[in-house]
Amino acid sequence: MSTTKSRVASISTFIDNIKDIESRKGFSLFYRGHSDLTYKAIPSIFRKITNGPTIRTYAEQEDNLFKNMVIQCPQDFVGCSSTLEYLVKMQHYGLPTRLLDLTTNPLVALYFACCSNYGKGGKNGEVIIYEVPNGEIKFFNSDTAAVIGSLAKMPRNFDYLNDDDKKRFLHEIQAEKPYFKDAVKVEHLSSVQCVKAKLDNRRITQQSGAFFIFGMDKSITSPAVIPYSYVYKESSKQVTIEIAHTGKSTILTQLGNLSISEATLFPEIDSVARHLKKQVEEAL
Repeated sequence: MSTTKSRVASISTFIDNIKDIESRKGFSLFYRGHSDLTYKAIPSIFRKITNGPTIRTYAEQEDNLFKNMVIQCPQDFVGCSSTLEYLVKMQHYGLPTRLLDLTTNPLVALYFACCSNYGKGGKNGEVIIYEVPNGEIKFFNSDTAAVIGSLAKMPRNFDYLNDDDKKRFLHEIQAEKPYFKDAVKVEHLSSVQCVKAKLDNRRITQQSGAFFIFGMDKSITSPAVIPYSYVYKESSKQVTIEIAHTGKSTILTQLGNLSISEATLFPEIDSVARHLKKQVEEAL
């Protein structure tokens, strides 16, 4: 069962809706904003690609995407020492990965719920709230994150119970963590873990970023499920905040006045240039 706390069309009403939301002792709050409330909270690697009559997903080519990205842009990954760091950088450049972006800042989530699908023919957005036990939050160098991340490099018919696949999988993990022994907890392969990323990336810092990293379901090409226990609830019902598409433009302007914009959340020079250009166009 789920319920929407309310539909909002301005920052003030959004803040009214979140001001009383508090995590329980020993838990931390994370937020996820997307511009169409019908979107599923799954990573881009598992999203459907419609090409003619066939519906497929990027996950069917995940290992090739990972390897080809590194082969073709090796200099961009200099300094990456873990699979998670590779995935974070790939996500940064728009490659589909098994990471799902989160933020600890609700206003950042609100920006992402408003930054597209607005105007005529727009769609209502949504901010989802998660409450994760502090003891279950992993850090960027976590063994568990390394185990799940290494799935990105496995062949699409990967089966951990197969001896050859298991040896190859352990080899990938040990390349990153030489001390790692044959101690993979099989349940981790089918889990979703909350990870705090290393703040060595301006975008992650500006976005107060964190991630869910998704393991596999029955196969490596299907995602594990976010534990329902991670969903923020009131009276045993999920709380989400719907963002009216008619208010998105106003909210973006209001967020800009609070220094939350494309230029601040995406501080690379091309994003700043787009933001400045848009400001001029809107002022004409």
